[in-house]
Amino acid sequence: MPISTRRLFRFDPFEVDFRSGELRKHGLRLKLSGQPIQVLEILIENSGQVVTRQELHKTLWKDDTFVDFERGLNAAVNRLREALSDSPTEPRYVETIPRYGYRFIAAVSAEPESTSPPQESLTPEDALDPAEGASEDSGGEPAVTVSPVLAKRRWRFWGSGVAALVVFTAFGIYSYRRSAAFSLTPKDTIVLADFQNSTGEVVFDDALRQALVVGLEQSPFLQVLSDRKASVVLRQMAHSPDEHVTGAIAVELCQRAGGKVAVQGSISSLGTTYFIGLTAVRCDNGEPIYRGQVEAKRKEDVVDALGTATIGLRAHLGESVSSLRKYDAALEQATTPSLEALKAYSHAISAWDKQGDLAAIPLLEKAVELDPNFAMAYGSLAETYQSRGESELANKNAIRAYELRSRVTEFERLQIEAWYYVYVTGDLEKALAVNEMAVQTYPVTSRTLNDLGTAYGNLGQYGRAKEYLQQSLRLDPAEIAYGNLSSSLIALDLTNEAEATLRQAASSGIQSDYLQQIGYWLAFLRQDNEEMKRILAGANTVPGTLPLLLSEQANSEAYYGHFEKARELSSTAAQQLIGEGRKEAAGACLAQAAVREAEAGNARQARELIAKALKLTRDQTVLIMAALVAARTNDLSAARAYSEQLDKSYPTDTFIQKYWLPIVRAEIEVQQGNGTTAVSILNVSEPLDFAAPPAFSSSTLYPAYVRGEAYLAAGDGTKAAAEFQKLVDHPGMVLNFPLGALARLGRARAYALLPGSAKAREAYQDFFQHWKDADPHVPILIQANREFHFLSTT
Repeated sequence: MPISTRRLFRFDPFEVDFRSGELRKHGLRLKLSGQPIQVLEILIENSGQVVTRQELHKTLWKDDTFVDFERGLNAAVNRLREALSDSPTEPRYVETIPRYGYRFIAAVSAEPESTSPPQESLTPEDALDPAEGASEDSGGEPAVTVSPVLAKRRWRFWGSGVAALVVFTAFGIYSYRRSAAFSLTPKDTIVLADFQNSTGEVVFDDALRQALVVGLEQSPFLQVLSDRKASVVLRQMAHSPDEHVTGAIAVELCQRAGGKVAVQGSISSLGTTYFIGLTAVRCDNGEPIYRGQVEAKRKEDVVDALGTATIGLRAHLGESVSSLRKYDAALEQATTPSLEALKAYSHAISAWDKQGDLAAIPLLEKAVELDPNFAMAYGSLAETYQSRGESELANKNAIRAYELRSRVTEFERLQIEAWYYVYVTGDLEKALAVNEMAVQTYPVTSRTLNDLGTAYGNLGQYGRAKEYLQQSLRLDPAEIAYGNLSSSLIALDLTNEAEATLRQAASSGIQSDYLQQIGYWLAFLRQDNEEMKRILAGANTVPGTLPLLLSEQANSEAYYGHFEKARELSSTAAQQLIGEGRKEAAGACLAQAAVREAEAGNARQARELIAKALKLTRDQTVLIMAALVAARTNDLSAARAYSEQLDKSYPTDTFIQKYWLPIVRAEIEVQQGNGTTAVSILNVSEPLDFAAPPAFSSSTLYPAYVRGEAYLAAGDGTKAAAEFQKLVDHPGMVLNFPLGALARLGRARAYALLPGSAKAREAYQDFFQHWKDADPHVPILIQANREFHFLSTT
């Protein structure tokens, strides 16, 4: 670090003369000598700048000095603070940058005696380019002198050897002074280049960059450009998304993405010691604004050392000390001390983005096998398994992540808690509150916006979901954001916008089973049978799509009264899922088929299907449908038993307590002719009428449907018709689930209770048009024909 020739400094009410080693307060000499006054000298010489603990170590304790450096430095700083009557928590003079270093923050005036030689100008071009190899002397040790010749050359940083690292340490102070006016705001974006690894050890590839992402994202002050958004911009730059991003490419990427700072890390080694560096440049002009480096004596200490370097970078980018103290989870603990586990996790995230859940799961499993305490890997497993319909595995991994949440950053803790509330307790109100807190506390990320939008969508608030999901997609064109936004637009009957969103995903080369499913829904709503067939024919091109679309086709067949065909399709889909080892998903598929049969009056088929489902799994979804089937087939004792089991097992689950249990209990009352009681039970469900519970792929509007049946049982045709009309008026929510057709029959029955029969006959005919070629022996169709005949003859 540069040393000035000015030796007399004043900072009210103190005066210090480093020539004589005297510190005075109001003219009175204070007792301070040795290392404490040396620390003060270094801090004042670099007033306003962060001085790292490592820099103090090198200056005050030479390499051949055998001493407990950490204890010695802490003692020196404490004695200095005592002399200055300073506080570590509310400093006026010496400010602590947690786990990184110190900064002198008081105003200092100096009496000049001479001036230092002028600094050599440094060329900022390609500030992130790899450095040339450091020179070595005859003894084989790297040279450490920064010569004017080196300073005039193009700044090439990311090389091997100590020389390059010493250069950027000195330059960090120089560049920080030059760019003191430069600052970031939480709305500014940071672009991360790929790490430069000159150690020859492939274990560092990708892993350290992933750790750096975690370290930066725990800050509420910094916003990191997502990898997927970076890939889109790279394609616009005519580069491959898989290209190694360094140097000028990183700066141009930053400029095109509207970023403000580009950051790159490096790792090199000398013997058994590793040197980890971070550099940052302005994106508007390529000017370097920060360089810093730390050492790790062993490979096992590299991640922790990177955490220290990250704190320094955050401090130099303008984050406050209070923020650094609050959001300062040790990086090794927040990620994993296992580099192999971190590498597997990094590859899993990449595979998840590019290939979907199936590709990510084995890599995430490997990560937790290598480190059984890797909290975020467990959380990511929970999310992937849930999306695959494996709720028990999602529950198991979400619980494990929750148990380990004290190990992660504050940002990740909020994510893990949201997973826990959604996948384990089912408390959607708490999940929503946690997601809101994440959005309010941290710079918005695609993930938090998507989670918040999804939460509102699950609760049936699709307008709010749309707003958050559109923001999420602008930040990161992810498959899940495209899918969730398209689904919300369909629920709002904005089918043209949904189709445009799907086209945008396709033009970006993004495809998945979820997007195929949404494309199928659009075709169904438009009654485009050819497009539905085309999507089904291409199902094998996207992993995991075929059984999903077979299930959707089964719903469509049942919607038009083709229950034999629907049964066959569901059986085929379940067998496909069993073959893939997805028994929970297979059970849910058969259970959904059982519900369809129960609603159509096919009691025997419904009971057979739900029995098969229960043999595969007794998870929450299948138990819900078992209760519903039992109630609809008048097996009231079984319906009550399943209800009690659900109530006891899921006391805080929003959908169990406020959606499914009221539906089942109301249905039990309807079966006994207690319509008014059933309506009263369903009052709690009314705010969730349009919700999208995970048991079905669409918002079935089940509460409204059962409430309509309750009003029929109570003899109130007007209110019954209004409830069934909800399903007719919201085709984008009900989609191809058979309740959409059966609601038309319910509406006809409601009109039949009112004076005049013309409207009722018209409604019956509307239902018969939907079921014009339905299976002839479906019980509910036979009953509807009898009702219509009676209506026509009276």
